[in-house]
Amino acid sequence: METLYLDEILKATCGQTESRDKTAKVKGVSTDSRTIMQGDLFFAVKGDRFDGHDFITKALTSGASGVVISNEFKLEPGHDNTLVIRVKDTTTALGDLAKYYRKKLDTKVVGITGSNGKTTTKEMTYHVLSRFGSASRSIKSFNNFIGVPVTIFGIEKRHQYGVLEMGTNAPGEIRRLSEIGAPDVAVIVNISKTHLEGLKDIEGVARAKAEILENLSKDGVFVYNADNPWCVKIAGDFRGETVSFGFSSRSHIKCTGVKEKDGGYIFEINGDLKIPLPVPGDHNIMNCLASFAVCKAFGHDIGSVPDAFATFKLPDMRIEQQRVGNITVINDAYNANPESVRAALRYLSGIDTTGRKVFICGDMLELGSESEQLHREIGESVAKLRLDLLWTVGNHASEISKAAKSSGMPESRVVSFKEVSEITASDVNELREDDIVLIKGSRGMHMENIIEKLRRYCTKQAPAHN
Repeated sequence: METLYLDEILKATCGQTESRDKTAKVKGVSTDSRTIMQGDLFFAVKGDRFDGHDFITKALTSGASGVVISNEFKLEPGHDNTLVIRVKDTTTALGDLAKYYRKKLDTKVVGITGSNGKTTTKEMTYHVLSRFGSASRSIKSFNNFIGVPVTIFGIEKRHQYGVLEMGTNAPGEIRRLSEIGAPDVAVIVNISKTHLEGLKDIEGVARAKAEILENLSKDGVFVYNADNPWCVKIAGDFRGETVSFGFSSRSHIKCTGVKEKDGGYIFEINGDLKIPLPVPGDHNIMNCLASFAVCKAFGHDIGSVPDAFATFKLPDMRIEQQRVGNITVINDAYNANPESVRAALRYLSGIDTTGRKVFICGDMLELGSESEQLHREIGESVAKLRLDLLWTVGNHASEISKAAKSSGMPESRVVSFKEVSEITASDVNELREDDIVLIKGSRGMHMENIIEKLRRYCTKQAPAHN
């Protein structure tokens, strides 16, 4: 982070302080007392499960140079020499300061949103842009009112590119995130039925994603999925420059000739450029195309980096394969919605294996009034694919089990659990040698915990069934 002075911080946040040292400066901003660096300014933000005001003393003990707190908070005695900035709302102030800091940078910023694949596309975009200049990007899935500002503060003048991920589950959120990040290139990877509790329906999802364009820079470029009708509709209403990607003939970055190779793919872009992509899952081809479209938006010759993804690795819990005992586990448990579950099912059904194919699926959360129907549709898909075993976890996911059975999947091959804790050693011992187990579910279900159960019990497995 580049240095910010106290008067800048007060102006940007509309903050008040009693500090007499008007020359005070800050070289870092933090919202996590566990990772404070010496001299950081600590913002006491309120999250879903914590209140940063409870960790002020820890932050100062760990080396924070000062704290930003809400007006109504009463600071305990003993902080007379501490830089204390009071604001109306600490999360809003964090965003306002990040917005100010962003304007000081000459860095070209990419904002990425979409219903699926945001994090992977962000990682791919960072990976390929790094071939053309110094780049910075968000850690993990830092895509909300706290994560986006923290990511922006990690951008320095030496960075030519900054890559931001922007998520939402309610109207107006991406508008605010794009206001803070002011992207030069805005990317919508895709639009599908996600977060329907807050966004109501697919049209609401499309409107929310389109908010990223409201704060695009004056000469900014819109990168969109030409195979997704909602993205195409948004692009039709956009009056600026666009770059599209996909399999569609109208795509600027057009994919053809896909072939599987060594657990990944090799495909062509625009008929002549061969691209090896050594990661599984055909949906990742679209994420890769999006990253090349960003390069084109910046005027780069993607033909100069055909091997850009030779060393690329997917983020954690995205089709992450590992051997547990005598079975293969595919951890795709980071999150789940109908489209991402279908992508996972396509991948599982396409695997060539001597063992059985087992699908363990948890609740797809935040689907509102359409939840039951969307879960039932997944169950119908499982039955059509003729997978060998289906486990579901959660009340919503039980509809997957019901639909799979009513669509012809034998009851003996379907098991429904209310929660992960119900899975026992006896259940695990039903798995056989060389089975392939794919685990999927919404983040709130913590489906990755099943892997720990498999590790614990697989060593005690009964002999393989005949």
